[in-house]
Amino acid sequence: MLEARDISVEYSGTAVLSGASLRLSPCKITAIVGANGAGKTSLIKALNGSVPIAKGEILLDGRSLLSLSRSEIARNIAVVAQETESRFPVTVREFVLTGRFAYGSSFGWENGRDIEAADRAIAECELDRFTARRMNDLSGGERQRVVLARALASEGRVLLLDEPTANLDLAHQTLMFRLVVERCVEYGYAAAIITHDLNLAAEFADEVVMLSSGRIVHKGTPEEVLTTANIRESFNVEVLLDRNPSSGRSRVTQVY
Repeated sequence: MLEARDISVEYSGTAVLSGASLRLSPCKITAIVGANGAGKTSLIKALNGSVPIAKGEILLDGRSLLSLSRSEIARNIAVVAQETESRFPVTVREFVLTGRFAYGSSFGWENGRDIEAADRAIAECELDRFTARRMNDLSGGERQRVVLARALASEGRVLLLDEPTANLDLAHQTLMFRLVVERCVEYGYAAAIITHDLNLAAEFADEVVMLSSGRIVHKGTPEEVLTTANIRESFNVEVLLDRNPSSGRSRVTQVY
């Protein structure tokens, strides 16, 4: 569905991502992990066409991302970025409706399908009581859920999420991942999620991509990638691994 082939990203002549290759496939969740500055956000931005690549190519359904218009990309790829502050005095419902711009709608010109998609996403993210609230009046966690709702309202088949659980309490972290899993399993979406929570990556991801110094150093299933040696190498911390007694998935505990 969305594939990066040996891509590199440079800022002012300095490489921040080098030789990265990965494929986001339908019905699969890929967790992207690594220390701060490893190149995770640059990778997500490149996959969305938000930053130019210096080398390599990115393909969406076999077509070069460079050959597609911004509206075509937006209809297929939805992004939840780290920055959730709105500088405009818009309501939650208005903000979520901006996720429909790729279909030709804008403020005051929404059609019935746009409104239906927005209201459904608002309900799924448990934001019904905030519909008329202005974005700048929300907490960081509430804004994060609104940004997720906007992405879901866009109905893009590829979800790119940059630390979507930031500022969320435990209940809403679980809600966020459950919604992404539902989109992937039931509707065939593909998702890539940047997360610092290795336990969330182990629990929900089908594949884990670990970056270090701008390069993908490990890629595979959570059990293949989230080993004590790999975590020590990339994060410079010691951890213990065992099994989550509920799911049977790997569980990571830092040793202090």
